[in-house]
Amino acid sequence: MAEAVRYTVTGELKIHCAGCEERITNALRRLPGIQDVQASHETQRVAVTFDPVRVSADKVKAKLQQLGYQV
Repeated sequence: MAEAVRYTVTGELKIHCAGCEERITNALRRLPGIQDVQASHETQRVAVTFDPVRVSADKVKAKLQQLGYQV
């Protein structure tokens, strides 16, 4: 069964534009088990649906942090 989590970007580096949204989406979709990613520069939120058997919420968060986003 899929799980969904939402992250809010809180650090200095913000999601500025559609290019940032695409960068986040592409990076997270490379993780195994990711089913859907919705990143928004308007709300500074990233919503992720994933298979918890294949990837954990901590790994998703770590990937966002690797991209430079504090969540």
